[in-house]
Amino acid sequence: MPPYVLIADDDPDILEGITAILETRSYRLATARDGLQCMEQIRQELPDLLILDMMMPRMDGFAVIRELRANPEYAGLPIIILTTVIEDAAYRRYELETGVAMDVQAFLEKPTSPEELLRQVSAIVDQPYIIVADDDPDILEAATTVLESKRFQVATAKDGRQCIEMVRKRSPDLLILDLLMPRMDGFAVIRELRSEPAYAKLPILVLTTVVEDASRRRYELETGHDMTIQAYLQKPIAPQELLRIVGKALEEVTV
Repeated sequence: MPPYVLIADDDPDILEGITAILETRSYRLATARDGLQCMEQIRQELPDLLILDMMMPRMDGFAVIRELRANPEYAGLPIIILTTVIEDAAYRRYELETGVAMDVQAFLEKPTSPEELLRQVSAIVDQPYIIVADDDPDILEAATTVLESKRFQVATAKDGRQCIEMVRKRSPDLLILDLLMPRMDGFAVIRELRSEPAYAKLPILVLTTVVEDASRRRYELETGHDMTIQAYLQKPIAPQELLRIVGKALEEVTV
């Protein structure tokens, strides 16, 4: 199914202009004239991306972001801000009102070029989203650098519990998982995800120092099931080999 993009802006000319630009790609599009209508449409169907104006009647963009990020069901929704409000001022206002940083994927000030809008939208909805979970910051940095070189969207988790929380906020196209992590190890992550119908078939690559046979035996003894993953990689792994395995796993998902 094509990516679903929701555009929220109270200016009908802006809505018409953005729609005309995005219609040049194979996206499903919907529009909202204010924040309340925006939230109603999100509750009906969660979009893959929200393009949001900040100054709207009834409920402004600041309130929309605040409500979305406070709700676990919508907290992972990617947002591009497209507004006349100066970026620094918008971030300061949001932080003053909420006490936390404004979590959005991109901030564009009007007017923006069609090419830049399409580039930002494509970077979110046309590229696979990968979560890398590992307690070693050097591994996270290296994996992110390698994956982003191919324009994958990459998010990182430092332990198993954070990994689970991130998956529930926004299900990735692929999870790259270490097995030995604090709070909740990778074995427990796989066990919990495979027990939930929504994530039972989530593609997982294990990237760890643990020997594969020992890991599979441990998982089978603990659960009574085989460890269902797409690939098992032992550290260290060459960047090109990682990209090859990731690409193969993503191809298998789309077949």
